[in-house]
Amino acid sequence: MRVAVVGLGYVGLVTAACLAEWDHLVVGVDADPKRLGALREGRMPFHEPRMPELLADGVRSGRLTFTDDLPAAAADADVVVVAVGTHDGNGGWQTDTVRACLAQLVPAMAGGSTLVIRSTLPPDFIRQLPTLISAHAAAAERTLIPVMLNPEFTREGRAVRDFQTPDRVVLGIVSDPDGRGEAMVRRLYDRIEAPMVVMGAIDAAITKLGANLFLATKISFANELAEICDAFGADVSTVVDGMSYDARIGGSFLKAGIGFGGSCLPNQVTMTIRTAGQAGVSTPLLSAVDEVNHRRRIQVVERAAALLDGTVRGRRVALLGLTFKPDTDDLRDAPALTIAGTFIEGGASVVAYDPMPTARERSVVIVPGLEVVDNALDAVEGADIAVLVTEWPEFLDLEWNSVGALMRRRIVIDGRNVLPGEELASSGFLYSSFGRGTFLGDGAGSWIPSAGFAMSPMLQVGEG
Repeated sequence: MRVAVVGLGYVGLVTAACLAEWDHLVVGVDADPKRLGALREGRMPFHEPRMPELLADGVRSGRLTFTDDLPAAAADADVVVVAVGTHDGNGGWQTDTVRACLAQLVPAMAGGSTLVIRSTLPPDFIRQLPTLISAHAAAAERTLIPVMLNPEFTREGRAVRDFQTPDRVVLGIVSDPDGRGEAMVRRLYDRIEAPMVVMGAIDAAITKLGANLFLATKISFANELAEICDAFGADVSTVVDGMSYDARIGGSFLKAGIGFGGSCLPNQVTMTIRTAGQAGVSTPLLSAVDEVNHRRRIQVVERAAALLDGTVRGRRVALLGLTFKPDTDDLRDAPALTIAGTFIEGGASVVAYDPMPTARERSVVIVPGLEVVDNALDAVEGADIAVLVTEWPEFLDLEWNSVGALMRRRIVIDGRNVLPGEELASSGFLYSSFGRGTFLGDGAGSWIPSAGFAMSPMLQVGEG
């Protein structure tokens, strides 16, 4: 099939490259000339595993090409996929981009083609879509086209795998009177063995939102559970493992730590709270999810202050990780940025390292006063405390005795609950986690409740 994909960010570019690998003839459309130039040369604008190979293969084979001519690409396509951004960058929706896109492509689309929207859209806007598209078609004296909503469920770091082997494909019908649109989408995805769930467009949009809101809820639930575990001396990892055997619960996303970031979960929680409020609907559960998630970032700094004799002022802090998760260079709503900024506001000097060079470069622009270095050992050298923010494999494989020899104090906060706490404590580290306790660096790995650091002025941390 001939496919035009409009918008070449994370969603659009992954969609375009994967469809090209399935032998569709794909034209990617974007307004950014620098991005188009890089893509034509086979260079990725962001980090995503397997995408460089797919991009290079698609360009080399001729199945994947790029243009800034939206009307021409739309006129020649059997299916036009819209994947432009709808976040306003301030926790809300914006539909100006998708409106401008539809105004150009609907009049240009061939009569037998189908419009598929993968952008995440606010439910209120979806109600307007049939009228909006009909008006554009009528003004251009074109016949109506099928319009389908196809929300994406891909995760950064494994987006290609999620696209090609999804749990399900959700298809929402905006306008498809003769079933031609559904048939075209089924042809588009004929390589996928997962079930295709067909529903109304607003149902599909809320299915996408509902999935992300539930995942965000699981993470915030695990973080509140971790606070209870800290208070009573339980290990949240053991507790969650026991819970996950219950088929009604499962263990996915039930992970305690610093909390969630990225472009989807935080924005969609915030946007849903705002949109629901505008419709007169109270969302106390989602408001709590949002509050717990943001509180955790501040608690990292509070925990550090407690471990550092009551203050972070004048201390040197090593941040290990900047991106919101491993296998991406994405800094959108990354917890590390808030944590770094709060440390700096408290008078600490912060030195950060992340394996992604682009993340290091952008972070110093976003967080004034942040220093970045090119390797983990440079980050921890002379540090009073190290905070693991992103669970990159490189950090899990660190030789911690060597790390400790470089630090001024052997103190570690494990923000992702992934390090061997008792082993580190036995090596002289004061190790603190969220929901797995705090272990004193006394050579014996003595355990104390993490909550005790926030309450007891008697605990003084000496140099390791």
